[in-house]
Amino acid sequence: MTVLVVGAGGRLGRAVAAHFGGRPAGVVGLDRRALDVADPDGVHAAVADHRPTVVVNCAAWTDVDGCESDPQRAHRVNAEAVGHLREAAGSVGAHLVHVSTDFVFDGRATEPYPEDHPTGPLGTYGATKLAGEVAAGPDATVVRTSWLQPADGPGMVDAVLEGLSGGGTLPMVDQRQACPTFVADLVPVLADLADRRVPGVVHATNGGPTTWFGFARHVAVLAGHDPDRVVARPDPGLDPASPAPRPVYSALDNGVLRAIGGPGLRDHRDAVAEAVAGRVG
Repeated sequence: MTVLVVGAGGRLGRAVAAHFGGRPAGVVGLDRRALDVADPDGVHAAVADHRPTVVVNCAAWTDVDGCESDPQRAHRVNAEAVGHLREAAGSVGAHLVHVSTDFVFDGRATEPYPEDHPTGPLGTYGATKLAGEVAAGPDATVVRTSWLQPADGPGMVDAVLEGLSGGGTLPMVDQRQACPTFVADLVPVLADLADRRVPGVVHATNGGPTTWFGFARHVAVLAGHDPDRVVARPDPGLDPASPAPRPVYSALDNGVLRAIGGPGLRDHRDAVAEAVAGRVG
């Protein structure tokens, strides 16, 4: 298996490239400087040059407010580019794995969304990512995830620990709920889905819906701090003056993963405990 990782300069792309790089097969990671996914000629040339058996698309424009102010760019990167990758992958018989988002839902649910729940993006980012899912085609693996925590750099655990290292309180937003997902847990799932060429939409997040306020209080307890130092504050992303609307509730249910077997993802609180232990233990 030769794997081409597109968007290999981001937090997820780096980890995916490193994971496949540990296998006895070839891996090519292309970051934004090496490949503009919105350039169809460049995409076809890259795939023709490397002739991969799997293409993993980690490239996206994830600036939610930026997408709202420049919908044409958002559509080129998040939607049209996926179509270029699908066509190029098909030309060499490669399987496409495309990473999508919880923002394809409207946030009105009160329990985690299953894969077959009707979509209803609220803003341009979610709408263009949903268009990208369609552009990936029915044979691709489309993996929706949320609130990614990097494997090779500081994430929210580090931010909370830093905020608690001094005196005073730590304000955290407490309105939006989703499932924090640790890249180290997600990548083996992506690899398994790629190996098996699973078609269709698959949700892949760590378990346990929470807010960043709840997340931070859990970190505080594990690190031996008073959790009451974490205080709730308004979420600027939900302010009516915010450029882009955001779903209030976007937790995902990993129903397809459970049905097909293979590696799953643990509860996010277990991943948080491991991260805290590695930093304060």
